[in-house]
Amino acid sequence: MAKGVDVVIPTFRRPEALERCLESLKRQTVTPQSIEVIDDSETDLGPSITRNKGWKRGSADIVAFMDDDCVASPNWIETILKIFENNDIGGIEGAITTEDESGNIVPFNPPNRFKWDRYKTANLIIKREALEKVNGFDERYHLHREDTNLAWKVIDAGYSIKWSSECLMHHPEPLGSMGSYAPYPRSEQLLYRCNPKKYVESAAGMISRRSVMNGNLWKLQRNLRSLQSPNNVKPLTRFESWALWTKAWLLAIFWLVRKKSFGEPNNVAKELRL
Repeated sequence: MAKGVDVVIPTFRRPEALERCLESLKRQTVTPQSIEVIDDSETDLGPSITRNKGWKRGSADIVAFMDDDCVASPNWIETILKIFENNDIGGIEGAITTEDESGNIVPFNPPNRFKWDRYKTANLIIKREALEKVNGFDERYHLHREDTNLAWKVIDAGYSIKWSSECLMHHPEPLGSMGSYAPYPRSEQLLYRCNPKKYVESAAGMISRRSVMNGNLWKLQRNLRSLQSPNNVKPLTRFESWALWTKAWLLAIFWLVRKKSFGEPNNVAKELRL
C-alpha cells in the first residue's frame, strides 16, 4: 500500500465553503498525511500556480486535488489508498455529484464515449512521481482546462488514469454540462496548442443542440480564431479551425449514430483513436 495521501486545496474568497470542505476531511475513515490549503485570495495567481505550490509542499506518494467548495465522501482517502494498491496506475479520476436547479443531487460524470474531454481537479488524484515527471500543472493556464492538460501530460508520460465511481466527491455548485460552451477561450486555445489531436474530442463534446441553438458553439469557434488576453497564445488559423471542426462534427455524428443504434457502450472511449 502507498504510504499516504496529501490533499491539496486552492481557495479563493470562499471561507464558509472551505470550512465545509475541511470538515469533510476530518470525518475521513483514514486520515490524510497532510492537507495543504493554498489561499489565493490576495494574490489571485490562479489554480495552476497554487496547486503546484500545494503538492510541492507535501511528501506523500499520492496527491489528491479537490476544490475548496467540495465535500469528500467519508471513505474518500481510504478508497484512494485501496485503488493505488495497484502500482500500475498513475492516477484516479473520481466520480462527482452536484446539484441541479431544484437542489436535487445528480451525478456529474463524463459519458462513456468521452476519452479526452474530462479530468476535473474537483476530484483528481495523481501519483507524486508522475507529477514530478511532467512538472505539475502548466502555469500558463490561469483558470480553466489546467486539469485536463495535466491529465493529458500524465497519460502521455506513460501512466494510466483509472476511472472510479467509488472514489466519490460532492460539488454543491452546478458544474455545467458536457457540451456547454467553454467561457475561457484563451484556455481553449492553449489546450488546442498543447495537444491538437486530443482537442478534437473536446471540441466534439461541445457540440450539442443547445450549444448550436443558443449560438455558444459559433461564439467559441470565432473566439478560437481571435487574439485573446493575455495575447501569448497563437489563435487558430482559418485552416486549423476548418480541420478541427470538420473532424469534431464527424466525430459527434459518429457518437450520435452509434448511441441511437447501440446505446451508450462502455468501451467506445477505448476504441477511439484520433
